Amino acid sequence: MSMATLYQMSENGSKAEQWKVGEKPVVVGRNGRVQVSIEDEGVSRRHFIISRDGEDYVIKDLNSRNGTWVEGRRVSAEKLRHNDCIQAGRTLFLFSERSAQSATSGKGPHGTVIVPTSMKLECRPAESIVWQEDAGSQEIEAAA
Repeated sequence: MSMATLYQMSENGSKAEQWKVGEKPVVVGRNGRVQVSIEDEGVSRRHFIISRDGEDYVIKDLNSRNGTWVEGRRVSAEKLRHNDCIQAGRTLFLFSERSAQSATSGKGPHGTVIVPTSMKLECRPAESIVWQEDAGSQEIEAAA
């Protein structure tokens, strides 16, 4: 069975960090006792989990305060697809079911790997998400 990769995206759109997702579920949150610990006040201590369901990968929100967003939609549980953009708090992730090496289209001169333009994509915050400050707490809500 193949493994997937979860990338944390930096503000300039590059892949900042990565974690392999395999047979064992991966919990993402702000707590140090999760597999992927994120420093973002908008992320709950245990925010979401990615796990296998047969050949598929599924993301489940763990009752986070600000919700888990996939491709701009707030989700409670959803099958993930290659290149799905995930947002938790102010942090963006990219889910990839293919390794960069297996998705390449060959090698150029001097062993340079040729990366297809379909792999060069942007993961942006959902436009329907706005930050609101309410009584001293920050919470994400869908714009009306």
